[in-house]
Amino acid sequence: MRFTPLTPAKLVVELAEWIRHRAGESVGGGRAPGAGNGTVIGFDGPAEIGTTALADRVAEALRSAGRPAIRASTNWWWRPSALRLVLGRQDVDMLLTGWVDADAIIRELIGPVVSGAGPYITRLRDPETDRSVRERPTIAPSGAIVLIDGPFLAAASLPLDALVVLSTGRGALARALPPERGWWPAAFERYQADYRPAESADVVLSYDHRSAPAARGLGAGRFI
Repeated sequence: MRFTPLTPAKLVVELAEWIRHRAGESVGGGRAPGAGNGTVIGFDGPAEIGTTALADRVAEALRSAGRPAIRASTNWWWRPSALRLVLGRQDVDMLLTGWVDADAIIRELIGPVVSGAGPYITRLRDPETDRSVRERPTIAPSGAIVLIDGPFLAAASLPLDALVVLSTGRGALARALPPERGWWPAAFERYQADYRPAESADVVLSYDHRSAPAARGLGAGRFI
């Protein structure tokens, strides 16, 4: 399947339409029979390359179309530093599978939204202060779509309904990351070799230049 060039605005529109279909909604509006209460879409990539910003824009597009969209980022669900850094500050194994508290995300966010059985939160711990955020729980509206972004999502064991992978070359990634994360490009190479996220993803975005993205898996022109 080939990559299709898109403008940034067009990418947001097509992603929002594609997610609506994944969530069981027809193009003309209305939920398809048997559609679930909640849908969880992952945006796989670090915030520094534009992953968080893209997920934010898609969430706004969904809300403008009348669909409730809930945003979350995995860095607000990091385990306490005493746990995630127990093997050192640059341990790749821990970075891939030990930094994000997937059980807490499922218990406090994904589970309540998908089941509709209780209140949810979108943030657990401040990644800068390492302290609990104490966010006020909210009841999810029916048919809510959770958009969760973060790096290494395919290694996080989260129950995602679909995965969007933002792919960049090592050089572009290294330029985007701050100096204290200079060891992350090597971790991404390990992640790609071990988990092959681009092969399991539903949509892959070529995102070396966020002003000129290209998409594989959206089906260009299919929803418009």
